[in-house]
Amino acid sequence: MAKRTRYKPKRKKLNLRSGNAGPIATMLASILGIAAVLALIVFVALPRLLPLIGLGGVRLPWQPTPSPQPTIRPTPTPHPIMSADPYEIQREVELPADRDYLSYRWFADPYAYGGRLVFVAGMLVENDIHMNALFLLDMDTGEVLPVDAQLEYQDYVYPVLNDEWLVYLDSRANGSGAIRAMRWDSGQSVKVKDVGTGQPRLHLDGGILAWMERTGSGMDKLFVCDLTTLESVTVQTFDKTPYGMSGISLCGGEIVYAYEDPYADESAGGEKGTSGIYSVRVSTGESSVYRPETYVHNPMTNGSHWVWRDGLYGENNNLYYTQGGSAPQLIAENILEYGISDSFVAYSKYNEPIKVYLFDKDIEIDITPNVDQERTQLLAVTNGVVIWMDITSREREVMKYARME
Repeated sequence: MAKRTRYKPKRKKLNLRSGNAGPIATMLASILGIAAVLALIVFVALPRLLPLIGLGGVRLPWQPTPSPQPTIRPTPTPHPIMSADPYEIQREVELPADRDYLSYRWFADPYAYGGRLVFVAGMLVENDIHMNALFLLDMDTGEVLPVDAQLEYQDYVYPVLNDEWLVYLDSRANGSGAIRAMRWDSGQSVKVKDVGTGQPRLHLDGGILAWMERTGSGMDKLFVCDLTTLESVTVQTFDKTPYGMSGISLCGGEIVYAYEDPYADESAGGEKGTSGIYSVRVSTGESSVYRPETYVHNPMTNGSHWVWRDGLYGENNNLYYTQGGSAPQLIAENILEYGISDSFVAYSKYNEPIKVYLFDKDIEIDITPNVDQERTQLLAVTNGVVIWMDITSREREVMKYARME
């Protein structure tokens, strides 16, 4: 059988030079090429050539008229504390000059939020100090009012607040007790959880409460509770490890805590080894770990920066920070206490004023006077407010604060 073949017509190549359009297209291309060369000479080469032949002052017709004065670059707005006087920014917390308050001579556990500062006050009862009063300071007006919150045991401990909640530990003298939460709008209190031992520090973010609690011999647990439902979960269990004594932090729906680095070389980081900073998103449970290649104790977050010390309390610790998981940056050496806020971290060192380190400026500033004029003990840093005790004189408790943001 014969093989069938298909006819394939040959395609003609398109040639601009053939036909009536060819000469016209060629001419247009030549004109455009000449115009491009002239533009390059006039607008690029000529302005650079004139200064070389001594005609730098000649202004070509298409060049803009120079301004009689150079354009001044806008000066960046400095952070308010960069020019602050340590004496002018500080305020003393003072109870009303009323006989009902004269017996309250001890102050502790301050916490600031939204222009208000809550703190605990104590009196002497049968040769024992009872921290049995809560006060709320309006930092705009200076008014101090007592807070009527349920106290079943002896002491108020570690109160925290926001627009909706006041949460505190109702503590026995030996440290056990109950965590209670009070709604500001109704004044009603609820028991969040009984505490069998110790005095856990509380962390509040919206309607979420987090704390680290000793639950057994050498056993610590990190709890999170939804205050609207009182449903609580255990985020992490620490069994006979110093990480159970480390502080935690809660901000912007993120819990941050320290634990063992799962990939660490046991020989790295000195005797303590290296740690991981663990982050857990409360709404989803999503977690991650950051490896700074240092030991980590008491990590804190403001939602974008993490800070931590590289040793346990009582050691010569260094203070570090990271932003977005970047390489750790050293802030200061041999620190004592510290706390974080949105734009800064405040810290104390032995026999030095309290300092503030600004993240975006990479500078540190003293916010209290020199130690020969005022000796201080840093108490807290919360929501842009630095709070400390003036221990220059021990005749009475003098608590002071400075609003930084």
